[in-house]
Amino acid sequence: MPALEQEVLDVIRRIFATELEHKGPVELAHDLQRDLRVDSLNAVILAVGLEDHFRVRLAQEDTAGVTTVAELVTRVAERVRERREDPAE
Repeated sequence: MPALEQEVLDVIRRIFATELEHKGPVELAHDLQRDLRVDSLNAVILAVGLEDHFRVRLAQEDTAGVTTVAELVTRVAERVRERREDPAE
């Protein structure tokens, strides 16, 4: 796994453990709703935590259709790469 994707996964795991008080593992294959019980409030907490850490903005369309941790990692990493390419944002 590339370093950025690993960092995103690590941050997601930290948010689950600290902010969402999730006690189990958080793996790439986990379904956010079914396996990790992410509801709308948890999704906002997760998005804000990721935005704050990586200094990116996640629009609703960024997360539309995201069902697994792996998909979330990919979307966040894409936004981080875009921001790094365009430092004006």
